[in-house]
Amino acid sequence: MVRYDDKSEPRNETESHSRETDLEPGLDHALKEAFGRAHVSVAQQTGVVGALQETMGIHPRVLLRDVPEEPTPVTVGRSPSPSVHEPLASGADLGRYQVAGELARGGVGIVMKGRDPDLGREVAIKILRDEFHQRAGMVARFVEEAQIAAQLQHPGIPPVYELGLAARKPYFSMKLIKGRTLAVLLRERKRSVDDRQRLISVFEQVCQAVAYAHARAVIHRDLKPSNIMVGAFGEVQVVDWGLAKVLPYGGLADEAKHHSGEGADEQVATVRSGSSAALSMVGSVLGTPAYMPPEQARGEVDRLDERSDVFSLGAILCEILTGHPPFAGRREEALESARTGRLDAAFDELKASGAGEELIAIAQRCLSPDPADRPCHAGEVAEQIAAYLSSLADRARSSELAAARAAAVAQQERRARRLTVALGSVIVIAVVLILAGVMFVQQKDRAREARRVEALNAAVYDAANLLGQATAARVGRNEPWIEADAAFDEIRDILEAGGIQDDARDRAEQLLLQYEDAARDRRLIEKLEEVVIIGATHNDKHSWLWMEEALRQAFRDYGIDLLEMPQEKVAARIRESDLAAQLTDCLELWMGTCGHLYSFGVVKYPPQELMTWIEVLYEADPDPFAGNVRRLVYSRMPDMKAVKELVDTVDFAEVRPRTLAWLASAAYRTGDIELVKEIFRRALLLYPDDLMLNFDFAYNMMVAKDYHRAIRAYERCLAIRPQTAGIWRGLGVALRHVEQYEDSTGALLQSIHFQPDHAPTYVDLGMTWEERGRIDKARDSYEQALAINPDLSDAQTKLEALDASNTGEGE
Repeated sequence: MVRYDDKSEPRNETESHSRETDLEPGLDHALKEAFGRAHVSVAQQTGVVGALQETMGIHPRVLLRDVPEEPTPVTVGRSPSPSVHEPLASGADLGRYQVAGELARGGVGIVMKGRDPDLGREVAIKILRDEFHQRAGMVARFVEEAQIAAQLQHPGIPPVYELGLAARKPYFSMKLIKGRTLAVLLRERKRSVDDRQRLISVFEQVCQAVAYAHARAVIHRDLKPSNIMVGAFGEVQVVDWGLAKVLPYGGLADEAKHHSGEGADEQVATVRSGSSAALSMVGSVLGTPAYMPPEQARGEVDRLDERSDVFSLGAILCEILTGHPPFAGRREEALESARTGRLDAAFDELKASGAGEELIAIAQRCLSPDPADRPCHAGEVAEQIAAYLSSLADRARSSELAAARAAAVAQQERRARRLTVALGSVIVIAVVLILAGVMFVQQKDRAREARRVEALNAAVYDAANLLGQATAARVGRNEPWIEADAAFDEIRDILEAGGIQDDARDRAEQLLLQYEDAARDRRLIEKLEEVVIIGATHNDKHSWLWMEEALRQAFRDYGIDLLEMPQEKVAARIRESDLAAQLTDCLELWMGTCGHLYSFGVVKYPPQELMTWIEVLYEADPDPFAGNVRRLVYSRMPDMKAVKELVDTVDFAEVRPRTLAWLASAAYRTGDIELVKEIFRRALLLYPDDLMLNFDFAYNMMVAKDYHRAIRAYERCLAIRPQTAGIWRGLGVALRHVEQYEDSTGALLQSIHFQPDHAPTYVDLGMTWEERGRIDKARDSYEQALAINPDLSDAQTKLEALDASNTGEGE
């Protein structure tokens, strides 16, 4: 391992000569000078810990426990794209780091997950893509990005650890950020008012981080929710400083470099991009149109300063309050709106958002089309947001004090009335004392009941909110349901303690019934999703037969018997359910499963009978767009013009992921593979962690024989759900097609590890062993397949072929 240090010298002339002859003249020489001369020591070859072990016999090693709440998805294996070279395979070394897999890919760099073996910590490593190694402008921009980020030392900005060069690859290592982007948190909200105060607190931390950068004369130029990471423990960090600019003398990605031809047409788009309007463009106009100030959209480079970032902060605040950035729509539409400063719609939404006047005023000042009317820098915005949050706390305290004062006045009035009565006579005093004792006991009982009712009402309010968040959460996200379960347990405890008046008890019990219905629905959808994930990810007759029966049984458990109930009753039952959309999707998957079984020669139901279910789909799910997609899917030959019209006119963000997958299926039937890729590209920008959407893309690419794209899609699936046998199997088959036989073997063995009784996977493994020339292992695999399923004809055919081949060689 070689590390470069600007103060080191070669140990001897031979080493110096080998280093110099290793690097070609020109740019390579400039890189060498920029990073310093090579110096190799024992510590650099084996790591500091390894050197200590070799020289002193000690081996210190401390590893802390991982935090399970903060997963970091990693793309496993190698990226096979012929146009974008993978910098390193998983498990390789880069400098002193061990590479674990790919995290994200942009237009200029690739971010890998790595591990520092000396310190035992995980890191992110950004590597310049191979095609830019010989372009001086791109290398300079890459180095400047590392330098700027390294000098911005703030808790809200990820620290850069090291700048290095290994195998002619410039790279820099930085903190590995675990968490979710603000864009994901915003997208998960059911309503724009949900979780607003917490998100504003996140926004305040963003403003503080940007304020620090402004104090160091650095502007970000691409502030947006997808560039803000929120960790599980409340930490907030502003990331992606690749478009940053140092004021006043230019800096990273300076436009003069672009006008000279360096990367003028490049586009930066990572997996965190949210929509076509949310892509960062590198060129004379830099940034993201949806959040871009007018002067930046018009390319007025000389006018860009801290107030340009302030506009983007206002755009983020606008999305927190309204659910939308100020400039929405497709990229060109959003860019034109940004150029002309069309903000009337955004201001109208702000006024209708229900937010406080102070908060709306802050957003409007930040979004002023004229930079002179905006706050001068992010520090002013941070102060205003902090003052607003402080005023909320003050108002809450004032309300508590006012309530306490009112209670004290009421108590004094009651005492005064009792004293007045006591002045009457001795007899009256005696009567009053008796009555007062009774009233005191009753009052204590009422106070106790009031406290119970208040606690119950508060628990009901919290539980209702948590139930709403849980039902809106994507399938597979268990955290909202865990919180909801705990909240409803608290309601049950309060009710069991007794002493609750009837109307309060009725409200709580009604909500409990809603919760139990929602929990039952949740179990159904999770069961259906699990069936699809296990069955559909395998493309063999046994898996699809199992999936058809399991889907039908899940419907039956829900009270819908697909074979016994009249179809119009099935449609009505689904339409009346709170899960109408999900149930319709699963009904359509059941139909597709029955249809797909035809390709295996299995006729579960006559085709004419199966086609009658199409009308049930229309009746059960009245969504017009889904209906239009179904008409194309179930037509004899979809009209290409109609498919393109749907793609061009629909807002993908308003469509369910599975409906988008069916739209891609209709496009595939027209033969327009590029349109299929475009549909999946746009869909996955919106739903990057939807497992079946990624899998459907991989499946389509396998059918189209675009194995490289299929491999990347399978790897994304495994980052989402790494223990799914069918996905490992698909990845193994795809890797075999691109002749990566060793990786194919590893993937298929992983599939067998997670599902050891699945015979067809052993056949795929045997085929890979054959390609590697390991006939003995291939034979073992085929025999294992037959041991599991003696009727598996594929395995028998493969064994017979091996026997025939051996017989031919013997003759």
